[in-house]
Amino acid sequence: MALGLVESGEDEALRRELTEEAAAGIGFRLRRAPVACEALYLWPENVPSWNLFQAMSTQWMVGMAGATGLNYPGVEVVMRKARVKRCDEERIFHEIQCMERATLSAWREKTDGK
Repeated sequence: MALGLVESGEDEALRRELTEEAAAGIGFRLRRAPVACEALYLWPENVPSWNLFQAMSTQWMVGMAGATGLNYPGVEVVMRKARVKRCDEERIFHEIQCMERATLSAWREKTDGK
């Protein structure tokens, strides 16, 4: 997801349509080879954390060098609005931090061209 490799079918169709229109505007016709995409599977116990992480997409702190991490007060607000049970808060917060670190790492790799 952090690398932009996971899209909904609607997002992909809209992107393709806009690209084809832009190409047609300058006299090009695009040809595409079929692209195989692996499915993303989540274990059921990870779905709540994943959904919350997705809901926090507007909570990234960004500096001159790019994203530096999540805005934790914003994370708390999202968790509260999602009515996360107190007994699950710590576990879900740690899982979100794991996704945050993985996302930052993936973005760094993409920026560094690795």
